[in-house]
Amino acid sequence: MKTKYLLPFFLYLLSFSIAQSQQNGKLIEFALIRTFTAQQLAAHFKSMHIPKLFFPTTKDVNIYNVVYTSTYADGSIVKATGMVFAPIGENLDLPIEIYNQGTQLCKDRVLNYRGEQAMCLSYATDGYLVIMPDYIGMAGGDRCHLYMHAKTEAEATIDMLKVVSDSLHLFGVKSVGKIFISGYSQGGHAALATHKMLQEKYADKFTVTASAPMSGPYDIFYAVYDGRNKFYTQPGYMPYLLKGYYESIGQPEKIGEVFQQPYASVIPKLLTGDFPMDELNRELPDTAFLSVRREYFDDFEKNPNHPFRKYLEENNVHDWKPEAPVMLCYCKGDEQVNYQNSIRTYEAMKRNGATKVELWQAGKKFGHINCALFSMVYTKMFFDGYVKNRPGSHGSHYKRLLLNIGKAGVKAF
Repeated sequence: MKTKYLLPFFLYLLSFSIAQSQQNGKLIEFALIRTFTAQQLAAHFKSMHIPKLFFPTTKDVNIYNVVYTSTYADGSIVKATGMVFAPIGENLDLPIEIYNQGTQLCKDRVLNYRGEQAMCLSYATDGYLVIMPDYIGMAGGDRCHLYMHAKTEAEATIDMLKVVSDSLHLFGVKSVGKIFISGYSQGGHAALATHKMLQEKYADKFTVTASAPMSGPYDIFYAVYDGRNKFYTQPGYMPYLLKGYYESIGQPEKIGEVFQQPYASVIPKLLTGDFPMDELNRELPDTAFLSVRREYFDDFEKNPNHPFRKYLEENNVHDWKPEAPVMLCYCKGDEQVNYQNSIRTYEAMKRNGATKVELWQAGKKFGHINCALFSMVYTKMFFDGYVKNRPGSHGSHYKRLLLNIGKAGVKAF
């Protein structure tokens, strides 16, 4: 190649490289975090009193950290992270479980392999390839997390799905098959947002087999507006939502103008991602909107065009028509997420013509914490029915009987 053509050629390569790096859904790096043998998982689950009958440990599991590109609310390309739980073996036509996690205020990811991470392990050791996004702005990702922002929740999840699907060999997987989506609390909201976006924008690439959101605030406007004057155990959720709103419109400094003193001096500092939700909750009144300036609250309550109201409405994920089966798990005693969210979602989907949506009550008296484990067990049995070519199955009568006996021995929280 002649010298005079070298500079334009290298400039072309540079521009191509930059363009590639600015696309969403591209793998940046991945790394093995830890390997569990099936025996280690059996002991781990036993230590947490997780019944072997419901969570068999048959395969060793590798856990990976994945760094990839996704899109922020302003359209810019950002770095996002997540975890992949991959069974070790032949791994042909593995079912994919996309698991969206519940609310975290601290940005850092804690690796304790308990709770939701244990649930991901239970799927993986039973032969599922599990994808668990951190959400944009969390763990090792760029920018600020936009709490309950449906578009970025879904895009972060789908971009990770693209990355993993395009790089199966990196995780020791030869091929994948059915796709399932679940998540608890915020993760339930993210699960429905993901299912909706996959159906509407990616049906040519990914086909959802079934989803099972659990105890999520799907009608987020209803959840906030209905609870605006009520005692609430988690008042920190409301300022977290407000922070997401102002971050999404590029005006994060304005959140300080929403609150009255002394809260205005405290809340922004506790929303930096360095503090747990418990600490934020302790600084707030038990009726969250009492921390807000009166004129702001009055406008929010009465003005249907209030910007925060419109933001909440835009992030509702309940009112559409899913084509794939949906099971909505809930508990009537849930003190954090009003179970009416599940009822309203079911009714809206049925009105829209959905024929494969169902309600599943995981427990009448359980609060948010106790509801989680039972919801996850029911969800696993629901998905297993499709894996075993028994669509619509909810597990054997024997397992359901044992679950009901087990529920009777759990104290309501």
